[in-house]
Amino acid sequence: PFRARLSAPTRAIADVDPMSSYDGTSCVLTGPDVDRRSVGEELRAQIKAMGGAQIMDARDFVSTPAQRAQCVALFGSCAALALKGLVFASADDAGFNDVDAMAMAITIGLAYWTSDLGTGIFHWSVDNYGSKDTPLLGGVIDAFQGHHKYPWTITKRQFANNIHKTCLAPLVFTVPTLLFNDKPTDLVFVGVFTSLVVLSQQFHAWSHTKKSELPEIVMQAQDLGVFVSRRDHGQHHKSPFEGHYCIVSGYWNPILDNSGFFRKLEKVIYNQTGIAPRCWSDDVDFFVQEDAPEGFGDGVL
Repeated sequence: PFRARLSAPTRAIADVDPMSSYDGTSCVLTGPDVDRRSVGEELRAQIKAMGGAQIMDARDFVSTPAQRAQCVALFGSCAALALKGLVFASADDAGFNDVDAMAMAITIGLAYWTSDLGTGIFHWSVDNYGSKDTPLLGGVIDAFQGHHKYPWTITKRQFANNIHKTCLAPLVFTVPTLLFNDKPTDLVFVGVFTSLVVLSQQFHAWSHTKKSELPEIVMQAQDLGVFVSRRDHGQHHKSPFEGHYCIVSGYWNPILDNSGFFRKLEKVIYNQTGIAPRCWSDDVDFFVQEDAPEGFGDGVL
């Protein structure tokens, strides 16, 4: 069940350094002021140190009470936002009328449309910057690097186990909005947008799952472009992971990638800070385990 990227020889994954075939001297950034070797070596060291060892104990994929509590807190705040928005929209003398219904429909549609963009920007940022020591997001950053090496693991995680790491940070936005904002459309937008951004990690898992293991309704949603498809997200999993970051519907992927949006933003950041994104490393030819070991999780998951 193991597959190597590009032309690397086939060997047992346990015996291979994931970065052994990368010389660390290449970088997509060019220019007289760039030391390609030093930038490449720095990126090589970053990537090699991230992601951790492959998790092989199926019990680590089971949702825990603490993980479920984090999900309840996040989705509870989102539900409260939507409910408060509907209550406040119905509070005037006219009640909840056709105008209110149209405003809510537009708001929900806008939240869905922009949530895909939001996941793309977030995914790009954690893929390329920070480390496991980054406050609040360190666990997410490290997990995304591990996901590049062992993408099969996301398909085996139970729901709360999969998404809980993205549940805490959004509370910084949902709770203050719930407490201090009384505008109905604002409340509904934040609730729906945040829910979709967090649920995108489940959409992400489905984009890695074999069709034979997906519910029919999920496959239909992928085919219709409601959820990001296996084919679309598969384009992201090619070294050096420099595009196709959006994981709600994937609508924004061609817009962002074809416009060079992220490359332009990365160059601005590099020129201002000297920090190169990890996707500037070129030919990061490490081994990837695409599929779960036969029978993994039987009797546990």
